[in-house]
Amino acid sequence: MKLQLIKHLEIIKNSYSELVGEPMPLNESLNLIEAFDDCIYPIASHDNSPEPLFNYANKAALKLFKMTLHDMIGMPSKASALTVNQHERSLFLKQVSMTGFIKHYQGQRVASDHSTFHIQDATVWNLINQDKKFYGQAVIIFKVLF
Repeated sequence: MKLQLIKHLEIIKNSYSELVGEPMPLNESLNLIEAFDDCIYPIASHDNSPEPLFNYANKAALKLFKMTLHDMIGMPSKASALTVNQHERSLFLKQVSMTGFIKHYQGQRVASDHSTFHIQDATVWNLINQDKKFYGQAVIIFKVLF
């Protein structure tokens, strides 16, 4: 399980640096799992299924969405958006899949207690595995308004 998590985090990190062209803001003095968990910015990813499911969230993302890891992993990622915003979110993710990444994303999201927050600045990017195949997508959220 830990080895699988490390491989997943490597894909997130490597895809970000390759596509976005800059390193993720992680503490390089920590091991990979600690660096992601210690990051002050929420980071989450979903798989590449037709209805994508969350497959990773760091501590900051869990706090933002007011969830436990157990609750978030396996949850449809579209559930993070209000129902009225899900079509717009779907179109945005299709655009990311075509362009590789998008910086300065803004959008409204919903936490598990139904409170909403507005993402003011996030980067969303495609995840590409070691075989250079589409593996999913990830987000790092730099600024939020409540």
